[in-house]
Amino acid sequence: MRFFAAKPWLVLTLAALVAVMAAAQTLPLQPLVETLDGRYNSMHSWQADFTQIYTSGLTTRTESGTLYLQKPGRMRWNYTQPVGKQFVVNGNQVWQYTSGDNEATVTEMKKATDLRTPLRFLLGHTDLNKELDRLSYSGLTPWKAGDVVIHGYPHPDEAGSWREVWIEVTPVYEIDRLLITGVDGSQNDIRLKNIRPNVHLNKDLFDFTPPNGVRVVPAAAVVTARGGIAA
Repeated sequence: MRFFAAKPWLVLTLAALVAVMAAAQTLPLQPLVETLDGRYNSMHSWQADFTQIYTSGLTTRTESGTLYLQKPGRMRWNYTQPVGKQFVVNGNQVWQYTSGDNEATVTEMKKATDLRTPLRFLLGHTDLNKELDRLSYSGLTPWKAGDVVIHGYPHPDEAGSWREVWIEVTPVYEIDRLLITGVDGSQNDIRLKNIRPNVHLNKDLFDFTPPNGVRVVPAAAVVTARGGIAA
């Protein structure tokens, strides 16, 4: 059996990486949160590729696409796999549309209960200590080696839409995963890569224009039409 000596530059690189990972894992929570707040408060926009894994009971659905965020309060999810969908927030309203449907829905942002809503704390002045209750480090295994995970709960007046959130943070203080648990036990696992902060995004990207022949109806009206309970 032959053994190969590691190159000195490789040893130094690995040592530096381990040091960064160890520092992130041992950093007291408050400095980490303050640094994370500062990083996101310095951004005016960002773009990332996402994979969303939604689990409810025995059913799991995996989708992917591109996410765009722009302050204040604008967000667009362009789904490309397995089907085309749009989820658009312009700060006041939320539109949802699936390719091929003859209807799109719209609702007021303040009434939206979608499990993506914890992302809204990235759409303004970020202060995680105020946005979330009982922040702490989590023992959840990170998606990526070297990341740390913090855990928080919604304020009591928001507990009707989601129950808790795990936020995964890279060694350079980028959020690359949100794991959100709904009050019904469902889980929304959002994983981000190719994150590009402060990109130029046209304002009209966050306007929804229905395709020809597609009508926009209030979300509550659709729920009622499908036999659900109106909000």
